[in-house]
Amino acid sequence: MSAPPLKQSQGGWPAEVTSFVGRRIELSQVRRALSGSRLVSLTGVGGVGKTRLALRLSWDVRRAFPDGVCLVELAGLEDEGLVPQSVITALGIHDQATRWTPETVAERVGDRRLLLVLDNCEHVLETCAATVATLLERCPQLRVLTTTRQALGIAGEQVLRVPALSYPPGDAELQPSGFMGYEAVALFVDRAGAVVPDFALDDRTASAVCAICRRLDGIPLAVELAAFSLRVLSPDQLVQRLDDRFSLLNVGNRDALPRHQTLRALIDWSFDLCSEEERTFWARASVFAEHFDLEGAERVCVADDLDRTVVLDAIAGLVDKSILIRDERDGRVRFRMLETIRQYGLDVLRGSGHERQVRCRHRDWYRGLVEQMQLDWFGPDQTAWFARMRVEHTNIRTALEFCLREPGEASAGVRIADNLRDYWRVSGLISEGRRWCDRFLEGDSGASVRRLRLLISASHLALLQSDLWAAVEPLDEARSLAFDLRDEFCDLLLHVPEAVAEALQEEFPQAITTLEERIDGLRRSGDLPWFSTALVVLGVSCSLLGDHERTTTYYNELLDLCRVHGEKWRRSYALWGLGVDAWRQGDTLHATELVRESLEIQRHFNDYLGAGQCVEALAWIATSERRWQQAARLFGLASTIRYETGGRLLYFFSGYHAECERKAHEELGDGAYARLFEQGANVGLEGAIGYVLGERSVKHRPKKYDATPLSRREREVADLVAQGMSNKQIANGLMISQRTAEAHVEHILVKLGFMSRAEIAAWVTEQRSDDTP
Repeated sequence: MSAPPLKQSQGGWPAEVTSFVGRRIELSQVRRALSGSRLVSLTGVGGVGKTRLALRLSWDVRRAFPDGVCLVELAGLEDEGLVPQSVITALGIHDQATRWTPETVAERVGDRRLLLVLDNCEHVLETCAATVATLLERCPQLRVLTTTRQALGIAGEQVLRVPALSYPPGDAELQPSGFMGYEAVALFVDRAGAVVPDFALDDRTASAVCAICRRLDGIPLAVELAAFSLRVLSPDQLVQRLDDRFSLLNVGNRDALPRHQTLRALIDWSFDLCSEEERTFWARASVFAEHFDLEGAERVCVADDLDRTVVLDAIAGLVDKSILIRDERDGRVRFRMLETIRQYGLDVLRGSGHERQVRCRHRDWYRGLVEQMQLDWFGPDQTAWFARMRVEHTNIRTALEFCLREPGEASAGVRIADNLRDYWRVSGLISEGRRWCDRFLEGDSGASVRRLRLLISASHLALLQSDLWAAVEPLDEARSLAFDLRDEFCDLLLHVPEAVAEALQEEFPQAITTLEERIDGLRRSGDLPWFSTALVVLGVSCSLLGDHERTTTYYNELLDLCRVHGEKWRRSYALWGLGVDAWRQGDTLHATELVRESLEIQRHFNDYLGAGQCVEALAWIATSERRWQQAARLFGLASTIRYETGGRLLYFFSGYHAECERKAHEELGDGAYARLFEQGANVGLEGAIGYVLGERSVKHRPKKYDATPLSRREREVADLVAQGMSNKQIANGLMISQRTAEAHVEHILVKLGFMSRAEIAAWVTEQRSDDTP
């Protein structure tokens, strides 16, 4: 089976909230550069529009990349070591068994024809360069587009400097409509119309607008900020204020680049237009990574000089001035700043001498959120907490980084990292969780209970990736530390990962003994996450030993525990375990009900490993019921999930898998099994649960289409011909030369025995009409 495609969905692509103005020449240049180079870097000063250009270009050329266009946003990332994890997360890969390095990322990308967009690389430049270099070396079909103030500096990189927008010279004599041919003027007029609906470029306003664009050197961010100021100023007043600002600026740093001077001056001026409360809030809110909500803003930004009662007014004022951008996600309003605006706020905050206090409040807010999440995790609010932690993930990273960087703050970071153990597991971020644990264990070597708890969590995360060797050291230190500290509670807990290690080595009787000797203590401990983990290990181990009575005892206890507390995630594992046991007892109807219920719960989390186990179990059940075609499709889907998630824990049940798959293969025959298996494999991770639960069907290309003499590229060209595209349009869409596009069309005509493009289009339509579920 070929590797499944990695596609950035339209729903996940950043929406353009304002119109895209100009950049026709730059779009063409970047398109040509990408057709000739596998790495293109867009450089330029902050605010010049690198990100906007990259996003528009990537969206325009998306059809040229069958395996998707993927955006990796790095602005809020501080730990360079998490660049590979950020790439994997953006790609939508849910592998929980791999530690992410440039090399392991390259293994997963493989030979996919993919465009990877790395946005804002300058502050993590070294790791970005290493990651991209490895990917380009090992992934021959990959192309990379970066935005950065400094080029990566690696072999094969084509650097394109993004210029400012065009603006009219001072001696230009044109009618007002003629000035609209200059991009900066067109941008100003477009944004001004959003602020003052009846704004128009006429004989009265044209001169001032042109002067504004010249004084701002055509920098898009500066032009937009100036246009938004028309709420309170006329164009003539704006020109005068800019003149005053620059006459003052010229006395200062003459060594700075003019565009740096201009942008800084423009933001200075926007800052001065704000009230004192708005300026204070702007600076303090800049510690948030990417975005924040009102509750977080009140906890982090409020102090003696900024009362809670004025925070809402300050936010409203900054939204009106376009300093803050309002977003609404799942009924909850959040706010964000453009990165250049945020960096300006950080500079102001550092200059105020209050940065440490604000960052401590930021850290405390997220530590409190994480600790409350852990307290509530085994309960009815679990899915809500999971969703919130996903939204706040970048801010949690920022808080953890502060704890590592700031002397004396490591202990708080240790508490945060330990409390995130289950979140990392459920969200598919085990590799990232292990990295944070390792970094804090290296930086906080004192003998303390908090270190002991983190050692236990670190060993457990390593075991979840079947990394036995990495788990040995923290387990050994945890045993020694628990003895030294006389901590009976932690000594009890550490036997859970010890039992997991024994199970991974197929020492199931020993794993059962380890836990059964301590299960009463775990039951009384009150630590429900660890107790529930012990019940899962006991259930799995007893099941694999064929002990039906103890298997159902432990899984039913887990199920009852989850029902009492309203917990969902562990409940899904109890249902799955009971379903597998019912199947082994021959009750396939009840087994199906239990496993499907388990799968229904999984849709609320990112635990594709659990979903994969459910699909696998349903394939076994289908085999027992002689539903051979469905079994083959489910085996195909399970194989995709295993590949994407690194589902090592299914190794325990390889015997069940092998026997059931053998039976289905024998009944269907080689050809039919392969075709049905491929249908299931083509579903993909995101649609897996809906497909298995009967909410969607899968269309599969008929064999006669697959068997055509056309190559993959020629089929793509044929599809574009059917869409009515000319050879030039096909060349632009696929980023190939027009001559190459013409040659592809000629080859298609010859291979299919056709005389015209219309015959190609009719043939493609016919193939599509033959699609069958």
